Amino acid sequence: MRSTRQILRKSLLAIIGGTISLSAFASFKHYEAPMDESRWYFSGNPIECKLIHNIPMYGDAEFRKIAGRQEMLGFNLGYKRQAIESSKVARVMALSPSWQPHQNNRELGEVTLKTGPYIVKSSESSSWRLLNELEVGRYPTFYYQEFNHLEDQVAVSLSSIGFRPQYDKFLDCLTSLVPYKLNELTKMTLYFDFDRFSVKTLYKERLYALAQYIKYDPSLEVVFIDGYTDSKGSRYYNQKLAERRIDSVKNILQLDGVKDERFKTTAFGEKKPAQSNRTAKGRSLNRRVLIKIVQNG
Repeated sequence: MRSTRQILRKSLLAIIGGTISLSAFASFKHYEAPMDESRWYFSGNPIECKLIHNIPMYGDAEFRKIAGRQEMLGFNLGYKRQAIESSKVARVMALSPSWQPHQNNRELGEVTLKTGPYIVKSSESSSWRLLNELEVGRYPTFYYQEFNHLEDQVAVSLSSIGFRPQYDKFLDCLTSLVPYKLNELTKMTLYFDFDRFSVKTLYKERLYALAQYIKYDPSLEVVFIDGYTDSKGSRYYNQKLAERRIDSVKNILQLDGVKDERFKTTAFGEKKPAQSNRTAKGRSLNRRVLIKIVQNG
């Protein structure tokens, strides 16, 4: 039975023209995790999902998606070797391993290689195609010329061994990502009905999303929650009502494990009105809670 490495070497020859003899490729290098060392690692939460595969002596292949309705799935191929000297194009193929003879190799197109820590950065459609090939057991492989000589050829493969269990977790994570980006949640104003402190249903989805960021995003340093009322009723009663409004919001935002000192709360009661209390419209705008996020760095 032919090894995967033998298949890759022959595929590379076919790509650049099979008339060249194998001896011409003395500098051919193939980077791939050995079968007994191939590992995929999943990490995720409601604001970020990652699926990572280490390629020894080369770098990490990473699929990643962050929270937000418009955010796309991306693929990055890490690169820790000598910097590429000039712009290059890599040929991409999905290779069928020797233990799946019923499958054929598939051409996946070309990608332009980049300088820096990530040699490949793919769009959402290309990322999903790589995942689909891994799911059926193929090895997505990038072929390119390393230096300026034809014999300096490189193949970099993503192994499908150990992929599917972690991929299943990754897919579950994608379905649980919150639909908001952090910059959509850093400032919020919530309005309350007269003499009420329960949070309206229309605000709860955004509050649940913000709660996930507070728990999982280490850049969120402090959450300020300020409570206000209109001028109806006594000052003492309004002060207590503002505190209850703060508590109802904080109870949603403070998930298990989030320390109390992450929140800075101030009940202003009827002080500092946003609008005049002489009109019903103005009073409705004064019955509010303001949320503001401070990020470190």
